[in-house]
Amino acid sequence: MGEAKRRGKAAPPHQADLITGFNDAERQALERLRMGAYRHASTAITRARTHASPEQQRDEIALVHRDAARVLDTATETFFRTSRDGPGIEKKIACRKGCSFCCWVNVEVTIIEAIGVAAAVQNDATLRAAVMTTAPKLAGLDPYARIRARVPCALLGADGGCSIYNDRPRNCRAYTSYDAKRCEDELTDPNAKREKMLVFTWPRILASAATVGLHKACDDAGLQRCTVELTDGVATILAEPNVIARWLTGEAVFKPYVPLPPARSTDVAERREGVE
Repeated sequence: MGEAKRRGKAAPPHQADLITGFNDAERQALERLRMGAYRHASTAITRARTHASPEQQRDEIALVHRDAARVLDTATETFFRTSRDGPGIEKKIACRKGCSFCCWVNVEVTIIEAIGVAAAVQNDATLRAAVMTTAPKLAGLDPYARIRARVPCALLGADGGCSIYNDRPRNCRAYTSYDAKRCEDELTDPNAKREKMLVFTWPRILASAATVGLHKACDDAGLQRCTVELTDGVATILAEPNVIARWLTGEAVFKPYVPLPPARSTDVAERREGVE
């Protein structure tokens, strides 16, 4: 695992370059993840279209989300164990249960992820109510307005932990920080000027590879494949039992997520750690 740098501005997670800037082993790992997500999603979409009940359709697609999340976790753990830089980077990560400063922001997810999260909360009356209550509060809020509004994730538990930790989206899994105080400051005063900070970017690149595969599967199946804001997407699914069936017919039923340009440009992006 090398430390060579790629010069230029960092691309958003869903536009990560999966070809240049990586050695052969890394490109192969990214390609396996991308193709694995693509094949699983393609098969699940075909199967879901044969199911009569909304529950069966939902659960078939939800398996794709769970599998992609598992593969991302495994790939990240493999990096920590096998990379020369892995142990040192793992020690620097400040994220812990109860450290929830990143749980007050918009979360961009694929439609398949939104279906997976909806499946996880479907039978929990408390979580369902939390999602349906929170969604209207977020309507029309761009990422920065969401932070200023101080509206926490509907799935954030009273103990500061994620209520659906094992089913959380890939972006939640991939985002890590070396400085919890910096995260707290970003939440409490998002307009303040910050110094650039080194972050662990490899999980985000892995997550991007999975997203590319899922998007291609949706494209090939003629399905809407935009990303959505987590709470809005899950609320859309919970509010209408037949929305997944409509999506499987090719109808555009989800409100697309429109991210803002980054507030602070990134000058250097590295395969392992990047400045942001």
